[in-house]
Amino acid sequence: MKHMLRFTALSLLLAQPFFAGAQNYPTKPVRIYAPWAAGGPGDLVTRGAAQELSAALGQPFVVETRVGADGMIAAEAGSKAPADGYILTGCDQQIMAINPAVHANMPYQIRDLAPVVHYGFLASGLHVSPSLPVHSLQELLDLAKAKPNSIAWGSFGTASAPNFWIEWLKNERGIQFLNVPYKGASFAWQGLLAGNVQVAYFAVGPAASAAKAGKIRTIAIMLGKRVPQMPDVPSYKESGVDLPLVVTWFALCAPAATPKPIIQRLNAEVSKRLIANEALRAKFMTSSGLEVDTPSGESPEAFAQFTVAEQEKYAKLAKIAGVQPQ
Repeated sequence: MKHMLRFTALSLLLAQPFFAGAQNYPTKPVRIYAPWAAGGPGDLVTRGAAQELSAALGQPFVVETRVGADGMIAAEAGSKAPADGYILTGCDQQIMAINPAVHANMPYQIRDLAPVVHYGFLASGLHVSPSLPVHSLQELLDLAKAKPNSIAWGSFGTASAPNFWIEWLKNERGIQFLNVPYKGASFAWQGLLAGNVQVAYFAVGPAASAAKAGKIRTIAIMLGKRVPQMPDVPSYKESGVDLPLVVTWFALCAPAATPKPIIQRLNAEVSKRLIANEALRAKFMTSSGLEVDTPSGESPEAFAQFTVAEQEKYAKLAKIAGVQPQ
């Protein structure tokens, strides 16, 4: 018992600098590695978070763009940084859930990144050519099943939502679309506008004006709720179709061993000052199509549970879709 008491006292003594450091954090500038292109939704919300963290904590939070390799450049650097709260990493479903399902070798491990705060989900829609005689997701699937490989759907890479859906529908439901690969989502979107494909998955924000002009028809919002940009378009849940929900989301992570008090403080400040602030949310999130939904702005623990569920979902989805890790 005496040895145990001495050990406990020694542990508390050694832990004092740890808790003191967390309480005084930060004492110098903090860098956030962002894996997204400048000006995009992920970059914009990260800069909003950095602005509010700088104001709340009294030190500059500097966003450093590190784009490439499905986010693995930023994730590797962030996961291997000192776990003291001075290097943070922008993270998303690609880094935290899709990459392990599609890449046989990664330069980082998921366990080396700790979820800090989930920002929100990118509101995207499933859009079709006005010439296609469908007005709902169910009608689209019914037509594709009746006419295999007659409807061209623009995808953008093996890890893209359209590719997952196209291959999953083929292998799980026997519904066959013509999979037309593009270099990116914007190229697939242009392909739809040009009439080269009949279906595309794209962000609601930039698609709203095209829908209003009658250039495309949006048949479903791929979120659990409707969005203000297209209030008359039903959500995925309202469509009644049992299709895996594959949605882009953005968040903030830290090296796994970062002190919990630091993670909790970062979470609290971003949640309060950005996500719960209507004006700033409109400026840094809604303006680029980001919508708040569970677990946006919730605790790091809730975000961590969500991440585990995402990893399991994409692993299963990749297996059914026949996506082989490369």
